Amino acid sequence: MLEELIKRTNTTKFYQNGHFHLTELKGQIGHFKTMEFNFIVEERDDYGKITDVEHWRLIAHNTIKFSGIFSEQYLPYIKLKVLTEHPLLWTFNKNELECELNGFPTNASEFIGDLFFAYEKHAGNWLPLNENFYNIKEYYKKAGKMNLGISEPLAEPIRAVCEKHGIEFNVENVIKDFDKGYAYRPNAKLLIFGNEDVSPNDFSLGQPYIIADEFIANQK
Repeated sequence: MLEELIKRTNTTKFYQNGHFHLTELKGQIGHFKTMEFNFIVEERDDYGKITDVEHWRLIAHNTIKFSGIFSEQYLPYIKLKVLTEHPLLWTFNKNELECELNGFPTNASEFIGDLFFAYEKHAGNWLPLNENFYNIKEYYKKAGKMNLGISEPLAEPIRAVCEKHGIEFNVENVIKDFDKGYAYRPNAKLLIFGNEDVSPNDFSLGQPYIIADEFIANQK
């Protein structure tokens, strides 16, 4: 019934007169945990009077992460969609690269600025730059080099910025499949509470989401 719920939330009628919110969360996030998200789905008439109320249970098997679910109001992000390709999934379904940067940029502020815009362009603002680049002056500048682990899709954008600033970018090791340990989750999917009329799903404006291996929904 997940498809039914997704289809309903993507209708013009629901966007104009409907909304839903979380009423209860059961389970514990962690390694191979199943979580239960309970929602009230409401529709109103043109005068704001509630005309229909439904209770839905969303089961997320092997939940990895969720964000923004406790919002009192999801609008305008009420259009559900399940994605298997997304920057938030790169950690789980792409190779991990161990890299080394040799040389420090002449203009560190411009270097970080270029990296920020590269991340924004290629990862849609979903991945924070400071997860990979931090302690620039205290460590990177003193050492003259930096080691970092990144998801494979970030390699070429970072390489291009490094070349612009005269920094040597080398991939030292590729970690894939079961060697990634817990991060190897090839079945991971993203259930996004989005609205592509407002923002594409691959660009972050704070849309709520849940990452898990499988989603099942049923009406209570």
